[in-house]
Parts: sequence; C-alpha cells; structure tokens
Amino acid sequence: MTTDSSITAPVTVIVPCYNEEAGLPFLLERLRKMRARNAADWHFLFVDDGSSDDTFAALLRAAQDADWFEVVRHPENLGLGAALRTGFEHALSPIVCTIDSDCTYPPEKLPELTALVADGADIVTASAWHPESAAAEGSSTRIWLSRMVSGLYKLLIGQDVYTFTCLFRAYRAESVRRIRFRSNGFAAVAEIMLRAILGGQRVAEVPMRLESRRFGESKLKVGDAIMAHVRLLLLTAFMVGARQARAVGNKLAG
Repeated sequence: MTTDSSITAPVTVIVPCYNEEAGLPFLLERLRKMRARNAADWHFLFVDDGSSDDTFAALLRAAQDADWFEVVRHPENLGLGAALRTGFEHALSPIVCTIDSDCTYPPEKLPELTALVADGADIVTASAWHPESAAAEGSSTRIWLSRMVSGLYKLLIGQDVYTFTCLFRAYRAESVRRIRFRSNGFAAVAEIMLRAILGGQRVAEVPMRLESRRFGESKLKVGDAIMAHVRLLLLTAFMVGARQARAVGNKLAG
C-alpha cells in the first residue's frame, strides 16, 4: 500500500502513557522524524494516565522545546479507556489517531492509515491478525489473548474484520465522537470498534506486524482483561440480538 503524501489535513495523534519513562526518548525521536517526513500537520497529544514514575515530568521537559505536542494528565491511573476519552475530548482536528507508546506498531505507518480515512473510511486499524500480516512478535500471552477475543468478536458480529484489540488506529473525528464507549481498561479498544461496526461505520484494516516491546513492561493484567472481554462479549451479543430484532420488526412492519 502506498502513502498519499498529498494528505495535508491536520491530524491529532493521541498517545496514552502510563509509566513509560524508559521508552519516551525512543518514541519521541521516531515521532519527530515521522512528522518531518510527511506533509500533514501532525499534532501529538500525550495523555499521562497517572504515572508513578518520571513519565509526566519527562514529557513536560520535552514539550518545552517542541510546539508540535502537548501533555494532559490524569491525577491518578484511570485506565486506557479513560485516557482515550480524555484524548478524544481534547482533539480538535478532522482526523484523530491513537497509538501505543511502546512502539509495538511503527508510528511511521500512520500516514497509510490517515490516507484511507481521507479516502472515505471512518476507522482504519492496524491488523496483526489479517491473513496478509507478518507473524507477530512479543508476549505470547498478549498474542494469545488478542487473537482469541478478536476471533470471537469476528464470529459474533459476522463481519470480515480480523483485529479488534489494536490501539494503532486512525479515525474520522466526527465518527469517533458519535461512539459512546464505557470500558475504562484495555477492552475499550475493542468496544470502540464493535460499536462502530454495529453503528454502520466504514472500517478498513491495514495488515501490520505486531513487534516486540523494547522498553519497560506491559501494563496488561491478563485476568482483568479476560473478565472485561467476557463482559464485552455479552454486551455485544445483546446489541447484535437487539439489532436483529429491530430488522425483523421493520421487515414485518413494511
């Protein structure tokens, strides 16, 4: 897939962070280079989710010498979903992206996603489980959980979407603002996608390899994540059932 270098619409990239002090210099350098190579007006919004290390202070120091990113903070750790809601509330551009702070998906690929939004998609997601994606790297637990729940969501909603748990996405801002998601933890990423699909939004996937984390440790708590996805699966089953019932009712009424 080629990148459309003519995309010049302002883009806000939301970067949720929680105790990512060790990897920040690596991330910031890659974002600087990516921004310099592309025509779009890239603005980065870091949401520090109550970090207990030096993440917030390091971001503030870096922001003093850069006018292309800003920092907002939660006074306590509220979870990934809460950080995303804060980011969406602050983002003012017509295209909004979300990325992982650990660079497990390469930020240099963002222009590929925003180009598809410019072409008409409402949501574009990196897709580690797409048949054309290279084999994933990293934690076997993360890979197992993501593949399993993505497969269950795909089966439940009956759509050809392969990856529901990837944070690395681009959104049409007006579309994502219509989505009211409830999850505060990692399951929020899947909930956004599910609500978007069931709401008739246009979704595109870009095959992309999941890479290994280089710095720090994953914040994923497997037990909590499993329970959150079980609740979301039940909620999705209810939404699918309600949608089918409405369709039958409309058909009978017509």
